[in-house]
Amino acid sequence: MSIIAGSGKISKSEQTNEKIINTFLDLIHTKRWDKISVKELCDCANIARGTFYLYFNDIYDLMEQIQTPLLDDIRHRYSLLPKKLSTSFPPELFEDKFDYAPPKSLLTWFDFCKTHKKAILVLLDPKHGDTYFVKKLKVILNDEINNMMDGDGMPHDWLRSHFTKIFVELHFLSARTWLESEDDNFLSIHEIINLLNTMRVGANYLTYKKLSSSDFDTKMELPEGT
Repeated sequence: MSIIAGSGKISKSEQTNEKIINTFLDLIHTKRWDKISVKELCDCANIARGTFYLYFNDIYDLMEQIQTPLLDDIRHRYSLLPKKLSTSFPPELFEDKFDYAPPKSLLTWFDFCKTHKKAILVLLDPKHGDTYFVKKLKVILNDEINNMMDGDGMPHDWLRSHFTKIFVELHFLSARTWLESEDDNFLSIHEIINLLNTMRVGANYLTYKKLSSSDFDTKMELPEGT
């Protein structure tokens, strides 16, 4: 699960704290998180209610203590990435100059999800997870995707906000699909990253083609009624 895994032997108090968190995450698979009572949680964890209140004020405090280290961790991981300077070169040099390699931020995202697999799967669950956590995570991802686009030299036009929203959703969808899969034949993390990167590369390619090709608009037209 992690929720920032410690190192070495953990104390009995830390074991109890982890037991409460693990039981809570297990229960969210069958019921929306804010509908779980302290009594229900304590019964499932086989602890007294008083023990729960030694660690948490209520269910909302428990959820916050799960989320806060996760959000801090992904922010920290992104902060360690080298800042890519904005790419600036004539459109005709795009194919020679553009760096199409997958950005490290994509690997960072999947490493983060893998480290906290149990918590991430539960919190991102559309039915029982926490929409507020998703919103907070979206803000962080949105900032990182915009940093990526700035590094690529992408324009701040009306399409950019739509691209970032879609790309954020693809981060969530691909992570959930990957973490939920138990099929050995499913895509590897590197294959998923390459798929996401294809969208990034395609967006950059079309932007530069629009600047360099006089027949771009004609080629991009769709048949009427589409």
